[in-house]
Amino acid sequence: MRLTRLALWIGCAVVGSAVGCSNQSGLSGTDDGGTTDARPNWYEDMAPLVASNCQSCHSDGGIAPFSMNDYEETRPWAAFMAQQVAAGIMPPWHAVETETCAPPFPFNHDARLSEEEIQAFIDWADLGAPEGDPTLAVSIPPPIDPNLKNPTATIPMQGSITVEATDTTLDFVHCLSFDLGNTENIYLDGIQVIPGNPEVAHHVLMFIDPAGASASWQDGIREDCGGGPGVADATLIGGWVPGSFPFQSPAGVGVEFPAGARMILNYHYHATGGGPEVDDSTALAVRYSAQPPEWSSFFELVGAPGVGTIQDPPFLIKAGAKDHEEVVDWFVPDFGNVDARVWAAANHMHKVGVDMQTSIIRGGEEYCLVQTPSWDFNWQRIYTYDTPIAEGFKVENGDIVRVRCTYDNTMDNPAVLEALAEVGETEPIDVEVGEGTLDEMCLVGLGVAYKPL
Repeated sequence: MRLTRLALWIGCAVVGSAVGCSNQSGLSGTDDGGTTDARPNWYEDMAPLVASNCQSCHSDGGIAPFSMNDYEETRPWAAFMAQQVAAGIMPPWHAVETETCAPPFPFNHDARLSEEEIQAFIDWADLGAPEGDPTLAVSIPPPIDPNLKNPTATIPMQGSITVEATDTTLDFVHCLSFDLGNTENIYLDGIQVIPGNPEVAHHVLMFIDPAGASASWQDGIREDCGGGPGVADATLIGGWVPGSFPFQSPAGVGVEFPAGARMILNYHYHATGGGPEVDDSTALAVRYSAQPPEWSSFFELVGAPGVGTIQDPPFLIKAGAKDHEEVVDWFVPDFGNVDARVWAAANHMHKVGVDMQTSIIRGGEEYCLVQTPSWDFNWQRIYTYDTPIAEGFKVENGDIVRVRCTYDNTMDNPAVLEALAEVGETEPIDVEVGEGTLDEMCLVGLGVAYKPL
């Protein structure tokens, strides 16, 4: 999938769509509408499923290429919907339980359908997508809202960025500075990056610039700022990846944002190769309070190129390598006399990656935090635990965070084919760690909340 289609896939990932977002047409499960008494039918069974799982993308003005506002618009896609759901392609959810990973808690926004819901899509298509009797229509739930609820402010970017492929690179990292306008200390519990041009959005890291040094940047932009914030003494607090929901900390958890500070987005742009692309409308929505929370929060990037030690250096995935594994360990430093809990984990690789697991090693035991065994770069999330923070997974002094990544650098990997095609290559190349999409990462972002004991 080229990045010219990425906007569609990102949008559907954000809302957990249950329907494959495709630009295919003419896929029909029936030549007619079926009978009015067959079950499942549209009015009694499928309309609520489509509304709650599909219509955030598939609606007028939505990001998908076709709408599913009603029966007539949805019926032609019945067979394709059933195929996507049955194959596990939709909904796009990759943090699953495996033989080696049982996450400690359920995740928020789990987009997976139940077996009964999956079977309903299949049965509806098999029956010819019957419409049913409109007088028996059940109530329709509202679609999932992918936006930050009750933002305190939404701040637009000041200037503009032009992204265009060169002969040597498709990837560019620029830093955008935002002024939240607070004259007193505030405490953030919700942040949403609103990409101005999803076609070129690769990922974003969020930093607090406590001294407001980035206020001197012309039009609030520092180009080519590398992997950091572009200023000294900034603090990483979160990130955005394609497919992620707004960044929201658990109840009782917040991030202090000092008076006079600024927010910096370290923005990785990936050129499409189809000509210059302009981003002049990226925005930042924030929600905050003046009341200090019980728990403070920070983010730590663990792995390669984050903190940690590669078990078997150098980090190198040879051309043609299959089932290649890289492991990075980070020895948790002494936090002091605090209670520290993990509340979020965001696995991150690029196109060669196929499986990733993040765990805590303690006393010879391994506790898996999250595994994404069917990795897809276009479907990324920041996975947050659905549990009160005081009951979350506790991090202890002496723990080891272990990040294990598996790669397939062969032509059997469709994502490798896609990445090579973007730069005119026809055979796999050796891959090292780096920021570019044709480089690789083995990196997890861990959200940690803490309070003094």
